[in-house]
Amino acid sequence: MDPSRICLLQLSMTKQDFDEYECDDDTKIGLNLEDLDKILKRSSATDSVELIFELKSQKLKIKMKQHNTTKTRHFSLALLDIEIEDIPMENLLKIEYDADWSMDPAFFVEAIKDAEIYSEILNMKAEEDKGLIFSSDGQIGEMEYELALDEIFEADIKGASRGAYSLQFLKSILKIDNITEKLTVSLKDDHPLKLIFNILEGGTLSYFLAPRVEEVEFEEEDLEEY
Repeated sequence: MDPSRICLLQLSMTKQDFDEYECDDDTKIGLNLEDLDKILKRSSATDSVELIFELKSQKLKIKMKQHNTTKTRHFSLALLDIEIEDIPMENLLKIEYDADWSMDPAFFVEAIKDAEIYSEILNMKAEEDKGLIFSSDGQIGEMEYELALDEIFEADIKGASRGAYSLQFLKSILKIDNITEKLTVSLKDDHPLKLIFNILEGGTLSYFLAPRVEEVEFEEEDLEEY
């Protein structure tokens, strides 16, 4: 979850998603993701990567071994001493949405890139028996991206649902079409946007983004009522 509590995500991987997996006890650790990313980028496509947590050293050990060679590299990463917040992911996953659909992730990426020409907000609307509309507007003009129901894989849309969401956070997932072939989207008025990615290499990413709330200007007598 980001510090502003706008975006929340969870990556779930099962034992079967690994070549080898061993864990004797439930364990929670904190890591700096930027530092971990720098280390993992040093691996090549032919490397096997092994992650080892050692309780005694309080470090994550990362071992990279190149296929069919004896070349092995070792890295370590210090843990972050953080308070692990009880994030209400299970409650969010239980919310029933009025509009659910699955689509080609490339369509969603197009809508994000089109919208950022005009604004930092992507407006989304799903209508029963009609389809989807992505839009944005700004000082230089406006954009509207329409998708009929026959352009998406499957849909369960009741009535009409809409929401406005920050492109600052949505732009961080522009590479999703490289890791998944199907994106599942859920939309409901005044609720977080829910995106579910079934990752090709294994694992499921659940992504929630809070809706943008327009600032309301109150008259002085309105404030006195509270």
